[in-house]
Amino acid sequence: MKLHSEMVMALELLGAVTVVALVARRFGFPYGTALVAMGLVLGVTDLVPKVALDAELMLGLFLPILLFDAAISTNSTHLHKDRVSVGLLSTAGVFVSAGISALLIAWALKLPWALALLMGVMFSITDTVAILAVFRSLKVPHRLATIVEGESLFNDGVTLVLFKLVLGIVLTSAFNPAATAFDLVLVSAGGGVVGFLAGMLTSAVLRHAPDHLSEIVTTVLLAIGTYHLAEGVHVSGVIAVVVAGLVVGNYAWRRALEPSSQIAMVSFWEFAAFGVNSLVFLLVGLNIPLQALQTHADKIGWCLVAIVLGRMAAIYGGFPTLRFLRSRPVPLSWQHVMVWGNIKGSLTMVLALSLPAQLPQRELIVTVTFGVVLVSLVLQGMSLGRVIRGLNIAGVSDLQREFEQHQLALIRARAAQKEMTALVEAGVLSRSSYERMKSRYQVIIAQAERALRHLCAVHQTHIDAALAGIRHRVLQVEKAAVLQAVRDGLVSDQIGSEAIVELNRDLVITGHAGPSPEQENLNLSTDGGGFQDSTNEAKAPLP
Repeated sequence: MKLHSEMVMALELLGAVTVVALVARRFGFPYGTALVAMGLVLGVTDLVPKVALDAELMLGLFLPILLFDAAISTNSTHLHKDRVSVGLLSTAGVFVSAGISALLIAWALKLPWALALLMGVMFSITDTVAILAVFRSLKVPHRLATIVEGESLFNDGVTLVLFKLVLGIVLTSAFNPAATAFDLVLVSAGGGVVGFLAGMLTSAVLRHAPDHLSEIVTTVLLAIGTYHLAEGVHVSGVIAVVVAGLVVGNYAWRRALEPSSQIAMVSFWEFAAFGVNSLVFLLVGLNIPLQALQTHADKIGWCLVAIVLGRMAAIYGGFPTLRFLRSRPVPLSWQHVMVWGNIKGSLTMVLALSLPAQLPQRELIVTVTFGVVLVSLVLQGMSLGRVIRGLNIAGVSDLQREFEQHQLALIRARAAQKEMTALVEAGVLSRSSYERMKSRYQVIIAQAERALRHLCAVHQTHIDAALAGIRHRVLQVEKAAVLQAVRDGLVSDQIGSEAIVELNRDLVITGHAGPSPEQENLNLSTDGGGFQDSTNEAKAPLP
C-alpha cells in the first residue's frame, strides 16, 4: 500500500509539472516561479501530502545532475573569451556580495557577525535556471547569457566552500584568517584537480564505449561519482563536477562521440535536468511555511534589501576593474540585468535546511531564507523580462532594424512571385495578370536590393560581422544535416563522424565552435548593437 500511495503521489506531481509547463509557456511566466506557485497552492489545499526537501538528497544527487548538465553543454570557447569577467564575479564578487549583505543583515536582524556572514554566503548563490529561462524567451545577447551561466557554474562551487568554512567557524567559535584562506584555496584547487583527472579519464573511456547507452551511463557515473569522490577526499565536489563536465563536454562529447551518441546524450541530459529542476521547484513551494513568513515579514524585507545592495556593490564596483585587467568591457545595461537577475532559488533553501540543529537561531534563519527565496522568485522572476525589455537589451539597433526591414521586403516579394508562378502553372492565374503583378513585385525587389547594397557599402564592419554569423549558420546547418542523415540511417556512423570532425574543425577556425543547432539556439550579437544571427531567422543574400 505504501508503494502504491507513493506512485500515486509521483503521478500527481508529474501531472502538476505538465500543467504548469503548458500554462507558463502559454502566458509567458517564468517556469520556476510558476512551479513554486503551484507548490504553494498544493501545500495550502493539501491536495498532495507534504514532501520534505531532503538536503542530503539535494546536495548528493540533484545538485551534481544540474551542475553537470550545465557544464557539459557550456562552450569553453565562448567561456574562455570572458574568463576574466566570470572569474571576477565568481570569486571577488562572491566575497563582496556576502560581506556587504552580512553587515546589513547583522545590523537589521541584530544577529552575531558570524551568523550574519553565514546568511550572506547563502544569499550569494544565484538561481541561474530562472534567469536563463527568461534570457531564452527574449533572446538576449549570447555573450550576456554566457557570462551569467559561467558565473553560476563557478559561483556555486566557491559559495559552497565558503558556506562550509563559515559554518565551521560558527560552530567552533574559532577563526584563523590565514588558515581559512589556505583551506579555501586548497579545497577549490583540489576540486579542480579531481574534476580534471576524472574528466580526462572519462573522455578516454567514452572514445571506446560500445554504444550510446554505455556512454550515457558513464556520464551519469562521472557526474555523481566525481562529486562524492571529491567530497570524500575533503575537496570541493561542486567544482570537481563543473570541471569534469567542461572537460567531457568540450573534449569528448563534441569531438569524439558518434553523431547518434551526441543526439542521445543531449536528449538524456535535457530530460534529467528538466525533471530535477521541476521537482525541486515544486518541492520548494510545498515547503514554504506561509504562516511563519508573516511573523518575520520585516526581517525578510531587510534581508532582500541587504542582498540587492550587496549585489550592487559586487557588480557596479567590480566591473570597472576590467579596464585595468585589459578585459572586454561589460555594458552598463548588462550590469543592471545582473543585479536584478540575482534570483534566489532551491540551492539557497537546501543550504538553510542543511544547517545543524544545534546552530543558534536556526529556525529564524530557515524561515527568513524561505521567505527571501519566495519573494525573489516571484518579484524578480516575474519582472526580469520587463527590465530587460525596458533596457532595450533584447531589442534590435536602428541599423539592424533598417537592414531587416529591407530584408523582409525582399523575402515577401520573392515569396509572392514564387506563389504566382505556381498559380500560373496550375492554370489558376492568367499569363497577362501574372505579368502585371510580377512587375509590381519586381520594383519592390529592386528597391530592397538597392537599399541593402547601400547599407553594405556604408556599414562594412557590421556587414562583415553579419557575414561571419551567416558563415557560422551555414556550417551549423551542414552539421545538422549530417546528424539527421545518420539518424535516418542514410549514412554510417563512421562516415558521419568523419564529417562532424571536419565541420568542428571549420567551426574552430571561424572562432564559433560549438554544439549543433539541436543543442543550442544560437543568438550572437556584437557589443555595439550590431547584427544578431539566430538559427530561427532568415538572412538575405549579401553582395
